[in-house]
Amino acid sequence: MSTDPQANPNTSDQLVWRVHPMKESPAKGVLFWTVLLLTVWAVWWNLQSLLLTAVAAGMLLGSLTSFYLPTVYRLDAIGAGYSRWLSQRKLEWSRVRSVTKERDGVFLSPFPAKTRLENFRGLYLPYRSNREEVLGCIRLFAPDATGLTAIKS
Repeated sequence: MSTDPQANPNTSDQLVWRVHPMKESPAKGVLFWTVLLLTVWAVWWNLQSLLLTAVAAGMLLGSLTSFYLPTVYRLDAIGAGYSRWLSQRKLEWSRVRSVTKERDGVFLSPFPAKTRLENFRGLYLPYRSNREEVLGCIRLFAPDATGLTAIKS
């Protein structure tokens, strides 16, 4: 298996793709930075504290990394996962109990039915131009997951 997603990442035993929402939609990127700067300015204006403004800006930027930093998704025989700047997440196929169709992707959950915890334990896989490949991998590696048959190819 190749660890470099740029060097022929999609071999027969894995599927790798990269998602970078800010680069895919420059207009949303401009809006993002405008709102972020206005929010930081509003914090400064209200608190007049450089330290608290820096903390607020850091927390805001840290919570929004999925938008402005690229994320590399990987499906292989072991599980599904992603890696982004300082975070990585992996969900093993043996733990996937249900699959839910979302607007632009699919959500893998370790729970057989909807629960409040699934957003913290599950994994969202956004599609790009690879919808069929993603669904094919999920069907191959997690064939017993509920909800999978309801997702049409």
